[in-house]
Amino acid sequence: MKELIQQLWRWGIGFPFRAYTVMELRTGFATGFPILSSSLFAAYLTGKLNLLYLVLFFICGFSFNIVANVSNEMRAFLKKEENEDTFTGHLGSEGLVRGDATFLDACLVLLAWIGLGGLTGLALVYLTKSLMLLALGLIGLLAAITYSLGPFPYIVLPIGEFVSGLLVGGLSSLVAFWLQAGELNLNAFVYAFICMMFTIFLMSTNNTGDYDKDMGVRTTWPHIIGFRNSILILIPESILVLIAWGYLSLTTLTWWQSLAGLLIFYIQGYRRWLKDYLQITEVYPEMGRDFGPRPLLLIRSFHVIMAILFFIAI
Repeated sequence: MKELIQQLWRWGIGFPFRAYTVMELRTGFATGFPILSSSLFAAYLTGKLNLLYLVLFFICGFSFNIVANVSNEMRAFLKKEENEDTFTGHLGSEGLVRGDATFLDACLVLLAWIGLGGLTGLALVYLTKSLMLLALGLIGLLAAITYSLGPFPYIVLPIGEFVSGLLVGGLSSLVAFWLQAGELNLNAFVYAFICMMFTIFLMSTNNTGDYDKDMGVRTTWPHIIGFRNSILILIPESILVLIAWGYLSLTTLTWWQSLAGLLIFYIQGYRRWLKDYLQITEVYPEMGRDFGPRPLLLIRSFHVIMAILFFIAI
């Protein structure tokens, strides 16, 4: 019995470190940060902030994003889609395929994040008395799990970028705005469009970097339109984002908020990402590691800085 207790103790002590390797925590903020800035954008427009709604929805959205990440890790392990040639070297992911974590660890992590996201989501449903919010939460959870797992995972289809952008960036932003303002207007949809496109940028860049690795395993959007076109399509998409920001600048933003956004677009969007990314003519093994994090840095910078500026102006 003493030996069993010692084994369980060692297992429990090591669990957080093993769990970290399958969660891809850094991309969880791809949902959390749009919720943060969209909530504060609504608060800026209405002059009031419901901090409890913001915190609960941030945790819920972040949790469901981690559910999708862990599901993806589990699929890569079960389908043997990763090997030494495809590892990114990031310690916060690929733990299953590297052997740093066990499948049981991943299952427990998945259940824990489902539980946390579900509890915070149900708390919001209770506070708002909104059945629509409950339905959207169930859709979000189902989408997070079936992204990679189940009989019909849509990660193998060329719709993953759009679905992720629509749910992770767009819908989460709209719900966050609604929770604060109690309604949706054109400003909410324009801001949600920007959030959606940022998520699409992230998914598109990752899929383009995995162009060769995914070939024969899954069919992504870059496989449909071609490698080079999957890079060049970012030009018109970026122009649409700038047009949307221009509309908000002319209608609702202060000059300093507008300028801050433009500087972020230029520094994190162009100089530190697109300037070099647009010059790539063919895929190379380190492409995902070199460029995959750059749209995430744009997402983080934009949402955190704009959230602070909106909060200051409430």
